Amino acid sequence: MIFGIASTPYFWDDIKKFIEWCTRVEEMEFDSIFIADHYQFPVPPFYSNSLMDAWTTISYISAKTSRIKLGSLVSPIPRYIPSQLAKLIVNVDIFSNGRVIAGFGMGYSPEEFINYSPFYSIDEPKVLFEKFKEGLEVILKLWTMDTVTFRGKYYTLTDAVLSPKPLQKPHPPVWIGGVGTKILKLTAKYSNGWVPSALPTRIFTSRTVQSIENYENCMKIIQEHLKHYGRKTSEFTFSVLIRFESDPINLEKEAASIIEKYKEVGCQYIVIEFSPIYLKRYMELTEKFACDVMPSFT
Repeated sequence: MIFGIASTPYFWDDIKKFIEWCTRVEEMEFDSIFIADHYQFPVPPFYSNSLMDAWTTISYISAKTSRIKLGSLVSPIPRYIPSQLAKLIVNVDIFSNGRVIAGFGMGYSPEEFINYSPFYSIDEPKVLFEKFKEGLEVILKLWTMDTVTFRGKYYTLTDAVLSPKPLQKPHPPVWIGGVGTKILKLTAKYSNGWVPSALPTRIFTSRTVQSIENYENCMKIIQEHLKHYGRKTSEFTFSVLIRFESDPINLEKEAASIIEKYKEVGCQYIVIEFSPIYLKRYMELTEKFACDVMPSFT
């Protein structure tokens, strides 16, 4: 089992402490640090709207670390201009010496689309998926082709050139989040990994893994699609994002039980996150997880 960790998406009140946490995470042999890519939530029920920008933060972390992989969970492609997002990620991949994991998704928060995307309309899920699919195709073409001409329903490129190319070849690993039928098929066709969210939430339940059984069923669907596309399951990463709600006293027992269940169904990579109510104790929880939980699974 491989472990990554996600910073709570709420901005730290002390940048020095945040960087101390990032460098300590690298020292504790986590494989990756992930940053949520959100600008605005419907609050409540979310904790706050004091949020980091994902890719500038990832770029900053890359300058303060040397080994650990860095990624977004997940960047909503339809909120961006896809070609611009492709360029942005290439820059970070180069400056980080090839440590980027590109986490992509459809997005789900109308508030951040209304306020932070020039192309927002009140889209049905079908339209949002179509924009996601086209945008993903644009990004992958720009990363791997010398010039790109693309005629889609939502995006158009004419002899587009993206240079330099990503340091990682053929491109940074792409991990897709989501559990919808179409998303799972797209994940198998284009991506290198699947990273659904298992975060507890009272809304958007259709976009999260609701149980271990649900996770296993989705994983089997992806495996079947991988076979259909002639891709090797052994070269694909099955991951999951889990938030732990316990304080340090109960963390070991809660985490070990949940991780063991995911391991049994074939999950290979756990990305952990701690509840934002423990923002002031993030370092303590991180160190306890690394000392008391990770050794049992690595």
